Amino acid sequence: MDVMSGFYWDSGKKENNQDSVLIEQVSTEKGRILLAAVSDGIGGLPAGEVASGFLVERLRQHFYGEIIPLIRKGKSLKNIRRSFFRCLYETAGMLQQYADSREISLGATLSVLLLMKGRYLILHVGDSRIYEIRKKRIRQLTEDHRGEGNTLTGCLGSFPMSEVYVRYGRYHRKTGFLLCSDGFWSRAAGELLLEMLDPSEIFTEEQIQKRLSEIGSYGKKQGEKDNLSAIYVLLKREEEGFAGNSL
Repeated sequence: MDVMSGFYWDSGKKENNQDSVLIEQVSTEKGRILLAAVSDGIGGLPAGEVASGFLVERLRQHFYGEIIPLIRKGKSLKNIRRSFFRCLYETAGMLQQYADSREISLGATLSVLLLMKGRYLILHVGDSRIYEIRKKRIRQLTEDHRGEGNTLTGCLGSFPMSEVYVRYGRYHRKTGFLLCSDGFWSRAAGELLLEMLDPSEIFTEEQIQKRLSEIGSYGKKQGEKDNLSAIYVLLKREEEGFAGNSL
């Protein structure tokens, strides 16, 4: 898997940035494995940066401690999904204990993308998003957990565990995956994201960084006050599947 990537992380008009981002890559005998995640601490609640930061750090530890060994053993994506679920439930319990000890409520959204040998796995809670950009088209791969009045209906933290949205799929060459918080996508129409992040027009990681920054700057000029965070992963070459990755 030939990969380029970049990220954008900006506090916007707020004093603190409660978003957290994660991108990790590992070369194994099964090929290159990539994990990316964006988490957005819930505004209006204390310690949003604690919730989002703890979530992505737990994911990073689980990726190296549990997911990579499972992949090396040739386990299926369903086995890997179950392993991630255990991590999320345990992490939610830890956040609940943290909140109870301080008599506060806290939470964060989470959007996770795992790429391995031609397949992807998405785990998602909240209103951050993951997009696929390919062949001059942009497609949202996640569902926004929002209800009446545009209120957030799903998160991880000191609340009952939200249902985790799961999606499997195959990826192809010249495909881009954009993970971003709502502060990043809310002012940027799909047409703008497609134009700026078209895989056929990007050749270096410096270009990725520059274009994410330009999208973020556009959002702020349009009045966005929230934190803005994004990761863009561009796949330049596809690979064949490997034994044990059946869904």
